[in-house]
Amino acid sequence: MKALVIGGTGFIGSHIVKYLIANGIEVRVLIRRESNIGHLADKRIEFKYGNISDIDSLREHTKDVDLVYSAFGILGQWAMPEQKYWEINTKGVENLLESCLNRQVKQFIHISSAGVLGPLPDGVLADESFPYNPSNVYEKTKCEAEKTILDYGEKQGLPFTIIRPEFVYGPEDTHVFGLFKAIKAKRFLLLGNGNSLLHPTYIDDLIQGIHLCTNNENAKGKIFLITGDKPITVKKLANTIAEELNVNLPKIQLPLIFANATAKILESGARVANFEPLLTTSRVKFFTENRAFSYQKARDELGYVPKVDFREGARRTIRWYKDNRYL
Repeated sequence: MKALVIGGTGFIGSHIVKYLIANGIEVRVLIRRESNIGHLADKRIEFKYGNISDIDSLREHTKDVDLVYSAFGILGQWAMPEQKYWEINTKGVENLLESCLNRQVKQFIHISSAGVLGPLPDGVLADESFPYNPSNVYEKTKCEAEKTILDYGEKQGLPFTIIRPEFVYGPEDTHVFGLFKAIKAKRFLLLGNGNSLLHPTYIDDLIQGIHLCTNNENAKGKIFLITGDKPITVKKLANTIAEELNVNLPKIQLPLIFANATAKILESGARVANFEPLLTTSRVKFFTENRAFSYQKARDELGYVPKVDFREGARRTIRWYKDNRYL
């Protein structure tokens, strides 16, 4: 069996690659000329140059694979033009889907985001039956990519599985690293009351979910939320990281109205002076909106059970950051 991984040099993608190799599956990784592949130094990996904007290059590399993993995308980045999100997160997925037609692809596995369901009311755990309700450009583009996949599955008969993780973290991650770094430097302040919910998912648990979906007939044509054991409050999440780092969080809490006003002022200045602000309106929303989900469907149909709680996951992540001189 052979797999093509798009986004294989990224955090989630690189863990998918290592999982596939460990399970005896041949792996091809699509890379750009400027891609850093040092962390994937393994002779068993077949690297091929290509671009998700170039359907011809994609078709060349999907012609002899059984599994295609769509694990690429642009996360929230300051000053990134919205059009870029659409080009990568949505159009890129469409190009990849198109390249899989009339091939022998047995399963198209797409790493989406639970964020397509948007922020949730207090006390609500969203499941796969909830309607789309994206609230920012990242979520909107991931949402449209899902709709495109569903359309290809229905009209073209492409066997797909959509996996929706939430707030993935762990060793080798650099996207969530800023949170750990801010807490270590005692620069992290709670916004509002700190009681909104986040749903952290340790990378090994996500890979377990991907494993359970891979080459599984019962997973085809379906969407699964793959998350950590339970959502936790922002306050508990920050305090847990602080405890594992052996630091104390500042006792100051920014009222939400003040946090939003400060973020808007900083963003205005950043656009003029061309720097990334410490606080943005999107970060305020991330730390003050509820995002809590149920993985019951994955448990019932796949046997998925998350194994790493947040304290243990934070401990392992911090150890990796320290060992690799990030912290």
